[in-house]
Amino acid sequence: MLTDMCCKVFDRVVSVYLYTVKNLAHIEAFKIVHSQRYGNITFLDKPHFALYGYQKSEWLGYKGHEKLKRRTLSKIAQDVKKETGIEWACFGFKRTDGLQRRLMMMDLETKGTPSINHMSKNVYPIEKWKNGHVLKYIEAMRLPRPTVYDPKHQSQGVTPGDISFLLWCKRNCPEDYKRVLQEFPQAEVIVFEHEYEQA
Repeated sequence: MLTDMCCKVFDRVVSVYLYTVKNLAHIEAFKIVHSQRYGNITFLDKPHFALYGYQKSEWLGYKGHEKLKRRTLSKIAQDVKKETGIEWACFGFKRTDGLQRRLMMMDLETKGTPSINHMSKNVYPIEKWKNGHVLKYIEAMRLPRPTVYDPKHQSQGVTPGDISFLLWCKRNCPEDYKRVLQEFPQAEVIVFEHEYEQA
């Protein structure tokens, strides 16, 4: 949805995807659809900032393919701006995403610049939206609906330790499930225990 907004306004858009597992087929499919729909977008994959901690603790057996450096989301944004030469970054944060996001947006509002951080050159165009607004926009613009791993939760993310994500991959995209287990081999134990309890 944010991609649609940006591509209609800017001549050049670089969409950054922070991966925990690289090259998942159902994620790549979204990129292909958007590349075909818009002629002014390119995609850039960067390691999710959580991967540093995963690698350091070998969480779920994750070792990675290269030694990762600690990166915050802010630092990743700065690195991408430097790499691409693009000054401003656009984020899809919403106040309803959680307390941390709500406080951040309220701070900008207090400073008299709602939705815009002039110091970091970041903008948050949908910060006052709720999930229902996002879905209505997607429907109105006839955009691909986001993958829903767990209908009970608003925000969806690729989290290797999340049973809903793991089961979705196993049932709907076995090649992605295999790829997840290659990176996080101990995640299979989570699925095994869940299926044993449900049996």
